[in-house]
Amino acid sequence: MRYGVLLTGGSLLAGALMGLILAGGLATAARVITRPWGLTLTGALLGALVFPAELAVVAIGTDGAVAQLGTTFLAWPFMTAVAAAHSTDVVGRTRRRTWLWASGPAPGERPSPVAGSD
Repeated sequence: MRYGVLLTGGSLLAGALMGLILAGGLATAARVITRPWGLTLTGALLGALVFPAELAVVAIGTDGAVAQLGTTFLAWPFMTAVAAAHSTDVVGRTRRRTWLWASGPAPGERPSPVAGSD
């Protein structure tokens, strides 16, 4: 029971902190970096730097079990790739991932007129 609570609570806390660091880092970088590829690279770097927090949670929660640590370690490149792929959408520079955005026009844009609604 202790391990389940520790892993669940620790992973939730680590995930929330990683998300805050990623979003804050990307928001700060977006003020300086103007190219989408630069934000993608920044997202990858931040993703690679914050993921060891999850490794720490797994190490503590499983008492250093090699199989669980190995599986978590193998997820590191995938999490880095996900952070990189979604970084420009998180900052708001692109809208390629529709699930991140509410339907309708972007703030400041006017809706396009519908043909035949004169």
